[in-house]
Amino acid sequence: MSRKFIIELFDETENKALPIHYKTLEYFESFVMENILTKFKIILNSKWTHSFGIFFDSCDYKNIPEHIKSFDGIEKCLVILPPNTFSKEAIKGYSVQFFTSKIKDNPNGEFIGFCEMMLDFLEIFFVVNFKKINEIEFKDIRKNVDWEYLKSIKYPADMKDQHFVKI
Repeated sequence: MSRKFIIELFDETENKALPIHYKTLEYFESFVMENILTKFKIILNSKWTHSFGIFFDSCDYKNIPEHIKSFDGIEKCLVILPPNTFSKEAIKGYSVQFFTSKIKDNPNGEFIGFCEMMLDFLEIFFVVNFKKINEIEFKDIRKNVDWEYLKSIKYPADMKDQHFVKI
């Protein structure tokens, strides 16, 4: 079965991005498949692959103008909607601009902070784009995260274990 929901990390340079291990992305893709796509019966039968792209931005979040800081009440990222569609490849590409400066302020550390923000990104994406899922249901979905597994993944990941799409 082909993957219908993929998560990709984009970075222009290797020094701006957090050194996230590819197993973290694999975990969240599986998490989405099991806890969202299968449960709510969405995307699985679509002709489109949904690509969830996270672009790392090293600028200081505090210097972003207030009117573009939040999206649907969540002040951690900028979600760019609607998606870019690539008909020939049957891909819908959704973009998230990820401010690494927000993670550096996170008291739980950069890696767990990234994972917490990943959940926020996923919540925004699914709640905004699919009427079958709302914020209350997503609170229940969050309870299924295996934090012990995520904490066991090496951080910072070695360069060979970071799978970034270079732009």
